[in-house]
Amino acid sequence: MSRRGLATVLAPLGVCALLAGWIALSVANAQAIGFSIFLFAIANLIVYTDAIDFALRHYMRRRHTAAAEAAPGTPQGNVSIHLPSVLAPGGRVVPPAPFAIVASVYNLEDALEDFTEAFGRYRDRVWLISDGSTDNTVLRLRQAGWRCAEDGVNRGKPAALKRLIEQLPPHIQTVMVLDPDIRIRPVGAGSTLELEQYVSDFQQSGAAAVCPRIMIDPDGFLARFQAFEYALAFRVGRESLADFSITSGVSLYRRAALEGMLAEHSLSIYAEDFENAVLLLARGERIYYDGRLVVSTEGPGTVQRWFSQRVGWYHGLLKVYTERFRLILRISRRSPFAAYHYLFYVGGLSIVMHLVKILSALLLLGSLVAGLDALLLDQLLPTGNLTNPAYFITAVSGYLALGVIALFTCVPRSERAYSAPVVPLYLCYALVHIVPMTVGFANFFALKLLGRRLYQDHYERLVEHPVTEPETLGVLE
Repeated sequence: MSRRGLATVLAPLGVCALLAGWIALSVANAQAIGFSIFLFAIANLIVYTDAIDFALRHYMRRRHTAAAEAAPGTPQGNVSIHLPSVLAPGGRVVPPAPFAIVASVYNLEDALEDFTEAFGRYRDRVWLISDGSTDNTVLRLRQAGWRCAEDGVNRGKPAALKRLIEQLPPHIQTVMVLDPDIRIRPVGAGSTLELEQYVSDFQQSGAAAVCPRIMIDPDGFLARFQAFEYALAFRVGRESLADFSITSGVSLYRRAALEGMLAEHSLSIYAEDFENAVLLLARGERIYYDGRLVVSTEGPGTVQRWFSQRVGWYHGLLKVYTERFRLILRISRRSPFAAYHYLFYVGGLSIVMHLVKILSALLLLGSLVAGLDALLLDQLLPTGNLTNPAYFITAVSGYLALGVIALFTCVPRSERAYSAPVVPLYLCYALVHIVPMTVGFANFFALKLLGRRLYQDHYERLVEHPVTEPETLGVLE
């Protein structure tokens, strides 16, 4: 084993050994410290809710795939619906109907070579629009032979794509929307089928949209947390949702459904994908997840960028949830699990119970400090019901067990070594996550009450503003 591989294995083992020792010391001293069952339950709320949610989603995921897995040779993979029932009989390959790959670009000049290299093989299918770029993005793309419309106004991604899709040739009835930093993984490097076959399967499904699996490119320690987070979000979260899943920054759409959805869209860049899904599902459309196609993207890279990203996400979540609540109620009637996800999980656990999660995080922080004090500082700080070290120890050990189970049941084998070192620390990541969630929710209320945000996230420069609609776009030839 290489030195790097050995370190990858020893790091999580060392953390586990430390946690085991801490648990033993806490149990030995538990009699001398106040203990409250109520506070214990509150402190471990995050662990309990995540564990129950994981078990329920894993069960639903297995239900969706069991029928296909029982039939050898069916192209099921990691798909949230029983796809073989809608495909051509006998596994016959059906060529895809014409489709387009569309993207909104903004000041892409510095990353232009990476983009053209990644999408060179799909150039004939790619249609781009410059969302008010101020550099030479449009000029250089056109010189290199790429189709790139120039709107001349910075509208934000949804509005720019709406303008672009209106200009596509009428024979193109399938559209893949993506961000320019997305990379489509070839077969053998994550994906298990080519893009053309993926598109053909979607076209035969009759669904309004399909979402592939997104993975984070390896890039530093923070990216390890995000890689594990994304693996669970897609391979457990979206895969459990059957045909009422959620679109993402890269998704494939039936053009008629996409145009109808954009006609009703607020065109806000905040939680645009969640709003896409709500509008489609409320109209009775189907959205499924197909993880056989894998795309990758870079993570935020820095803690500041990650924090800003998550603030924008949760501000957008609350914005869309309140504005589209009637539609969400309509979606929840589609099935019990749709009600669970959109009402109980998103509305209840993620939004309504957020203040309780803050209290849980504070109790765990106090428990952690008390534990460190007992181990290293000879109990200089007062202890009692509020700061019992057992709260944090039971939470972190429970989350460690949950993380190990998730690592070996949901994370692809090729990605486990990369994600494994952060599994013992993943509770800390989940607790830190509460901070940008709180700021994002606070931004929503501050904007409503005060007309301004408390924290300016990096999405704010793209906030939509009234503009004069030009009659035509720049050339697309």
